[in-house]
Amino acid sequence: MGQRNSVNRVWKGMWVAIMTKISNHKNKIVFRGGVVNVVEVFFLAQLKGWSWVKHKMPRMTFSYSDWYFSPVKCLESMV
Repeated sequence: MGQRNSVNRVWKGMWVAIMTKISNHKNKIVFRGGVVNVVEVFFLAQLKGWSWVKHKMPRMTFSYSDWYFSPVKCLESMV
């Protein structure tokens, strides 16, 4: 059961990272006259997700470049 909880925790963290960055980007567009930039949102969500995993999961052994090119493979390696 512990492994399943760990997997759920990671996926919930990814969801929060993605939704946070989408919300931040929406606010930038609405309140500061920004423009839609899907690549920026994806990059920032990916960076936020990696930072969260690095902080919350001490057994993480992959680098940001590994995460950048293959995040699902990295997540699978943690379980």
